[in-house]
Amino acid sequence: MLRCSGLPFLPGNTFQDIGRKKFHKSHHFDQRNRVCILVDSKRPGIGGKPLLETDSPEYELPSLYPPRYAPSRPSWLEYDRQVLCFYGYFQEALTEVDRLPYQVRKVRILYYLEDDTMQVSEPRTLNSGIPQGCLVTRQRIPRPPPYDGAFTSLLDLNINHTVQLFDRVYTITGCDEFTRRFLNRLGVSVPAAIDQPVDPATELRKQQDSAKLAKLPAYKIDTLGKFLQYDRKVLRFNGLWDDRASVFGDLHQLEVLYHLSDDTMEIKEKMPVNSGRDSNGMFLRRGRLPRHFDQLPTMGASTPVTVLNVIGGGLRGGRYLTDCVGIGKTDGDYYSDADLRIGASINVYGRRVLLTSCDPFTERYYRELYGLEDFTPLHGYDASREQFVPYRRTERELPPYNGWGSHEDSEGNCLSLEPKQPKIDFRKFVGYDRCSLRFGAQMVSNVPENNDRFFVISYHLSDDTISVYEIPIRNSGFRGGEFIKRRKLFLPNQDLRNASRPACYRPQHFYLGAAVRLQDHQFRLTNADIYALQFMEQHCEEYPLSNVGKIVQKLRDALQPHYKQYIARHMGKVVQMKIDGQVVSTVTYESLRDMLIELLGESIVDQEIVTLCRMFSAESSEPDRCDRELVRSAIHAELNRALWWDLERTKEHIYHLEPLNPDWVTPQRLCTIIKACKLPLDNALIDKMLQILKKNEAGLISVADFMMMINPSAVPSKPIQPLNIKHDVSFFTPYRVTGKLVNWDQLLAHIDLERSLTNQTS
Repeated sequence: MLRCSGLPFLPGNTFQDIGRKKFHKSHHFDQRNRVCILVDSKRPGIGGKPLLETDSPEYELPSLYPPRYAPSRPSWLEYDRQVLCFYGYFQEALTEVDRLPYQVRKVRILYYLEDDTMQVSEPRTLNSGIPQGCLVTRQRIPRPPPYDGAFTSLLDLNINHTVQLFDRVYTITGCDEFTRRFLNRLGVSVPAAIDQPVDPATELRKQQDSAKLAKLPAYKIDTLGKFLQYDRKVLRFNGLWDDRASVFGDLHQLEVLYHLSDDTMEIKEKMPVNSGRDSNGMFLRRGRLPRHFDQLPTMGASTPVTVLNVIGGGLRGGRYLTDCVGIGKTDGDYYSDADLRIGASINVYGRRVLLTSCDPFTERYYRELYGLEDFTPLHGYDASREQFVPYRRTERELPPYNGWGSHEDSEGNCLSLEPKQPKIDFRKFVGYDRCSLRFGAQMVSNVPENNDRFFVISYHLSDDTISVYEIPIRNSGFRGGEFIKRRKLFLPNQDLRNASRPACYRPQHFYLGAAVRLQDHQFRLTNADIYALQFMEQHCEEYPLSNVGKIVQKLRDALQPHYKQYIARHMGKVVQMKIDGQVVSTVTYESLRDMLIELLGESIVDQEIVTLCRMFSAESSEPDRCDRELVRSAIHAELNRALWWDLERTKEHIYHLEPLNPDWVTPQRLCTIIKACKLPLDNALIDKMLQILKKNEAGLISVADFMMMINPSAVPSKPIQPLNIKHDVSFFTPYRVTGKLVNWDQLLAHIDLERSLTNQTS
């Protein structure tokens, strides 16, 4: 290929050689005698000619092979991973140690046949005191003078020969079996292995160890049995130490502990509050307490081992003899459990401690072991401690609330210079997070227009806050929406300027028929959410108005004087109906309410009547359907707020998933479509939408109804504010009691007054 001069070497600036006839790729590598080599026509071969396949390459072979007996392959292939191993030693002088002129160190010499390198290593010995391991790293080692320029080869290594590697002389004493066979095949005679010399340092250590006797005595006191029997069993006494004779002395109250597992004692001091003493309460640390104490023992006076005779010392062959049988050994005079009792005085290193009382375990121990019966505590020893009467912290008197911030913030400003954030009940917050009781309410006012307004009161159980939302009514003159923000509301008729916190509304204040006053607005609770009714019935211990047992007991007490006359008078309201193939006596909710009000008057409220209606309902417990227009308005508000408009893509996706029957889809497939098309709807709002969409007999949802539901421009919905609409409105499904049927037979059987009257008559 030709190249134009002056132009860069780029495509288009070169020309192909016209006279070229061979276009094969160049061949640089080939294999000769099973060895990959570089093939080059310019490299001179045998006789100045290129190498042919019949020719053998010239290798630089070791001199130990005879001519034409060398292996055909190079050494780095022929002897790959083949190592010769020799065993030997060298002597190291020890001039600083007496009677040890030298020491013998055993080594292992490795000879690598592939590149004639050598390595010397010393086997590691435990607690040798010298650095061991690799002494000479793998390398070619030059021979000592006068053989300058030559390296140590295989012919220099043999048993009973010495070889100098750098500055040390090694004596070879043996080799492994592979090394012996390899050298024999080369024609080298390998003598038998010789014994290595004895190390003087090792022999001296053996003599010193054999000359010494056991350092510890032969006898041993077994304390394991006592430890296992009395482990963690402690005798506890209360004591006094009278130190009033000294300057600024006091009468100290002590706690004496005696550990039965090892007969040790421990004394702690009971420090009164604000005593002015800087102490951790430890009077005597745990240990054996001597009976008599005159002075501190001198150093070495008490040792665990008694030396009977000493001869010599150090490394000069010295020896010593210990007391193996414990002749003359004494355990000392220490306090034991037999010396402790109420009224006894013990000597604690010169301080007299009087024992005044003990605990029940100590009484039981001395009663069973020593037969003592009198454990009357000693009194009359605490008169001098009246000056250290514990300080009782009085409640801090706080200033009255000034109206700035909350009451918690005002208390924080008065309690510390750096106010801290008020703490919340974390367990209550986690247990009742996003749990709220919702009630429907009507405003009670002197203005007639306000009486037609409908509100949703939400009581949040996690932090006891209340929020009020007004349901918008068309052409009512009121906008609706958020009426009272979420906050804690106080009970009426309280002095808010007082220093103490005012009482707040609790969940027990909200029930059907209750009248509450929230921020100078009077409300009457007329309905409740299904979740609120179920929650109060499940926690009937906290909400007595939803406790069926208490309500039935109230009816039983009121009906007992005239039970039969009352039932006979209202039998006209009972209707026989066939429900689920059985004839059941039923009564409507309105009739039951009139009967209970006639019986109990004002002592029964709507919450109790609704609880009875739900408990003894004769109808199936299907959930009431939510308001379709309310859910539709909430969906349109969410779509408009998120600026979503992708109806065509939604239609294409439905047709792609259901090409054969695009008019009806399953609820699960519809949820997949909503997620795939990224409709900005909450899961709770999607569940509400699935409830109100049209379905056929097979439970499939109409696609046309769904498309109309997510199309705000097709059929405009009522405007609604999007603020908390999913949590405040779409969840509010009021329990409708109008027209409900109550199982009259089941209610009378639960009251069970007829059987009790029969038992009284008999």
